[in-house]
Parts: sequence; structure tokens; C-alpha cells
Amino acid sequence: MKLLKIISLQLFLYSQFGVAQETAYTEQEQEVLKAQSDRISAMIIADVETLNLLLAEDLSYAHTTGWTETKSGYLETVKSGKIDYQKFVPGDIKVRFYGETAVLTGKVDVNLGRTDFTIRFLEVQRKVNGIWKL
Repeated sequence: MKLLKIISLQLFLYSQFGVAQETAYTEQEQEVLKAQSDRISAMIIADVETLNLLLAEDLSYAHTTGWTETKSGYLETVKSGKIDYQKFVPGDIKVRFYGETAVLTGKVDVNLGRTDFTIRFLEVQRKVNGIWKL
């Protein structure tokens, strides 16, 4: 199972590199996409320490089911394995800036072990002390 996660993570990172090659992202957009990539990598391997750094204190994480969690709740969910991300590959990403806030939209292919699906996403990141946070 761990090997599958590592392979999924590698595929995700390769796909991010491919997306960056196809789309001419600005340096600022690349910064935000790097933060997204780092966060997704941490989600897949359940690296709660890294997630803690990349999530804002006032996080409201909305799942596809409509269930929402605070930062502490989401970290506990990832740590406990209640949600076990096998694959989380974003694509068709658009980034818009409003001062120190970035709004990302796109689609993401997700695998949670027994469930595969593709969804559209809306993500808001804010730069806090030089770090882009969800």
C-alpha cells in the first residue's frame, strides 16, 4: 500500500511538471502551484507536520460530500487515515491574484482506495509571513 502511495505521488509530481511545461505560468503563479503541490504530497503521505505549516489557522476545508472541517479537524482526519488519499492529481488550473490572496480553480482526479472520481475545485490561498497557505 505504501509503495502504491509513493508511485501515486511520483505520478502527481510528474503531472505537475508536465502542466507547468504546457502552461506559461508566471513566477508568482508557480509559487502558489508549488505550495499546492507540496500540500497535496503531504496529504497523500499523511505528513501532518508539513500540512500544519501549509494550512491557515482559519481553514475551512470542504469535502465533496459537503462535510467541512477546521484545520485541527482536517489534520486529525488525515492523521487517523479516515481519508486515505491514493491519488490527487489537479489539472486545468487557473490562478487569479487579489493582493496577497490567490484563487485557484481547476479539476482534480482523486482516488480514495475504493473510489475514483473527478471534481472541479476552488481553492483560496493567502500569503502569510512569506508562505502560501490554504
